[in-house]
Amino acid sequence: MVLLIIVLAALLLAAGVPFFASLAIPVIAALAIYMPDIGLNIVFHKMFNGVSVFALLAVPFFIFAAEIIVRGSMAHRLVDFVQRLVGHLPGGMAMTTIVSCTFFGAVSGSTQATVAAIGGVMYPAMLKAGYQRRFILGLIVNSSDIALLIPPSIAMIIFAVVTSTSVGALFIGGFGPGIVLAIAFMMYAYKRAKKFDIPRTPRTTLPQLWRAFLHTAWAAGVPVIIIGGIYSGVFTPTEAAGVSAVYAMFVEILIYRSLVPADVYRAAVKSATVTGLIFLVVSGASAMTWLLIVSGVPQAISQAVVAYVPSPIYFLMLMNLVLFIACMFIDPISVLLIFMPIFFPAAVTMGINPIHLGILVVTNIAIGSATPPFGIDLFTASSIFKVRFSEVASGALPFVGIAVIVLIIITYVPGITLFLPRLLLGIK
Repeated sequence: MVLLIIVLAALLLAAGVPFFASLAIPVIAALAIYMPDIGLNIVFHKMFNGVSVFALLAVPFFIFAAEIIVRGSMAHRLVDFVQRLVGHLPGGMAMTTIVSCTFFGAVSGSTQATVAAIGGVMYPAMLKAGYQRRFILGLIVNSSDIALLIPPSIAMIIFAVVTSTSVGALFIGGFGPGIVLAIAFMMYAYKRAKKFDIPRTPRTTLPQLWRAFLHTAWAAGVPVIIIGGIYSGVFTPTEAAGVSAVYAMFVEILIYRSLVPADVYRAAVKSATVTGLIFLVVSGASAMTWLLIVSGVPQAISQAVVAYVPSPIYFLMLMNLVLFIACMFIDPISVLLIFMPIFFPAAVTMGINPIHLGILVVTNIAIGSATPPFGIDLFTASSIFKVRFSEVASGALPFVGIAVIVLIIITYVPGITLFLPRLLLGIK
């Protein structure tokens, strides 16, 4: 039955059938052939149940907040402040891109929104400053993927729903790896700028820096609401997502006056479209996950892993390899939905901390989003900046190598992920 599902799903994908249907149709076929006593209507019941999860309500709110911010002026204000902060250093404009993407990740939770917002500001500025175009493209794409590790993160929400893990604990666990990845990119940018003698921007005076901070202070309220609200107990992650969307509209329309109601309407339409696509994939994967569990596939794999994999670290390295390859060909959300019902039970059986596992999975997804041949953010950058896909892909490869090194480090040193959850939440 499993072989039928895999082969049929592969054939449907190769034929260009939408991904959610390529997941649901093999489930219906397998039930009709191997379990004819079970009514096929259960497939649609499981698809509906897969998206009727309270935590998933955070996804459309975060997507909507990101759309509002991308269309407004928050990104420009944020970049201006960060550039005044680090622009005078060697590789200062590259560092500005990295730090801005990291901060913007704490506002939007979306890699594609970060590519559009920060990349749209920094790409022409870095070209003018003398940076090589391939380097700029690779920098923007990979720095934007830090948004998956810095809360709020849509990928973390999906992982939490699939595995019944705490969204709040995942959010705080992503800070350490996200910062380590940003520092690694900044070190590379610094060395490259020194090697090629890239010009620096003038050092900003303290009064100028203070004015730039005041200029962007309202934008800083979004991560404060999300992170502060969740960890103070005022909001659940879902409620924080809704409040952040309302706050973003308030700031962009009434404070910065960068949007009008028509812009909000267009942002809502775009957000609804993206949310619908994500939820369709979630629904199709939920039906397939149910069938795999009923068939005993995760349990069998879990037993085999425990029997033949010598230690948790070997399991994690094997998982990293599988996810790294899968993310080259499948979109991030689908990778989560397909592989977590298989890997998660085995990881729990081996005593691996779910928060550590979740952050490793999200890090793999972040790397895969920028890895050829089908990294989703490579296509996003190619479309936004009107450049060849091959140029974006070649520019991304050095950063992918750095990110893989960081992935290995956080795999072997779980304390990078678990330090803050242990300190703030008392997680063991």
